[in-house]
Amino acid sequence: MAILRIKNIGSLFLDIKTSFLHSLTITLRRDRFLLMAVICVLPVVIPIFVALFSRAMFRESGLEIFIRLSEQVYVHTLTPLLALFIGLIGIREEVDSLTIVYLLTRPVSKFAWIIGRFLAYMLISTFLLGVGLFSTFFACVVLGSIYVDFIGISMLLQYLGVGIMGLMGYGAISLMLGCATNYPIIIGVILFFGWEKIANVIPGIADFWTIQKYLDSMFPALASQRYNRAVMTVIGSFQKELFFVSPQRAFITLIVLTIIFLVLAIWFVLWREFTKDRVVGTR
Repeated sequence: MAILRIKNIGSLFLDIKTSFLHSLTITLRRDRFLLMAVICVLPVVIPIFVALFSRAMFRESGLEIFIRLSEQVYVHTLTPLLALFIGLIGIREEVDSLTIVYLLTRPVSKFAWIIGRFLAYMLISTFLLGVGLFSTFFACVVLGSIYVDFIGISMLLQYLGVGIMGLMGYGAISLMLGCATNYPIIIGVILFFGWEKIANVIPGIADFWTIQKYLDSMFPALASQRYNRAVMTVIGSFQKELFFVSPQRAFITLIVLTIIFLVLAIWFVLWREFTKDRVVGTR
């Protein structure tokens, strides 16, 4: 009985490895990988441009620029973008081309198929995010007030950790959308760049239903001055009261959400029929 269990575990890891390597190979050959690589490195231009062309005495320091780029560009913008381009589109290509039908008819565990693709997405996205953050950090060092020392490197690693947590949360949601809906890209854009941005500024506790809420809670506490968000309307501005979440609770929440959405993705793969009308001969 124990030998049978060991064989089952070994077979499961082999299926995960097969799915992982297949997804990794296919993604690295796609044009979207090069596109996202360029996008992740583009923020480096900002501190270089400031260093070369700004002569103002009170120009922003390297620390301020690095914090702003890390939070607003890399964590708030590029992590959901990587989830859509790397995590979601990889699933949709196989669904739209119906290659998923042939993949799922092979003796491969559906659990292993999802986990393998999620791990491949995490590896590629973490690499791209890490290259962008490290490049931006060293570019900001030129501007001063941030240095390659223990404090600077620890801040860099903390932002990288927050970015990885964002990749996990957004990636799990993207995989679930790719397996569950026919228009996952549209829904993903609405959720990540519509709902999340609105929920984090409107009064109330709607921001607790966003990934960004928990990512913000894990930012370095003294990295920059936090301010209350306000919603501008035709009759004035409403100040948004912020309800803070501890970094530990935010970390646990993102782990739990990642597991939940991965389980949902596996469930949809098990129960959904990935076919089109033309396959069965109807119009």
